[in-house]
Amino acid sequence: MSKKPFGKELIIDMKDCLGNITSKEHIQDFINSLISKIGMQKKGETIFEYFEDNDYNRERDIVGYSIVQIISLSNITIHINEISKSVYFNLFTCGDLDELKVVLIVSDFFLPLKMNKKIIIRDALSLE
Repeated sequence: MSKKPFGKELIIDMKDCLGNITSKEHIQDFINSLISKIGMQKKGETIFEYFEDNDYNRERDIVGYSIVQIISLSNITIHINEISKSVYFNLFTCGDLDELKVVLIVSDFFLPLKMNKKIIIRDALSLE
């Protein structure tokens, strides 16, 4: 008898994003829309941490937001680097995940010129 894995993690790296990656309100609208479109529910408020534009952060390309949203079946994290216009997106869920749908929603919002994605099956119980 085959047991279903615990969950999936969708990881998307994006480069040269043409979408609005600097507006907290716009990013919040994206998160709310994504959660609704994939049939999940928000649990608590979205956590935004902004890494300011200073010499240290600029030199390391870490000016921008780190964002965490707990959802009904796990979490969404997003890291945005404004200087290089790169975005790092993770969605982990123990529920069903339509990867193509999420990729299209994310792509439509961030408008990356280049994108790479991978799926990781999460299943600690199958470890020996």
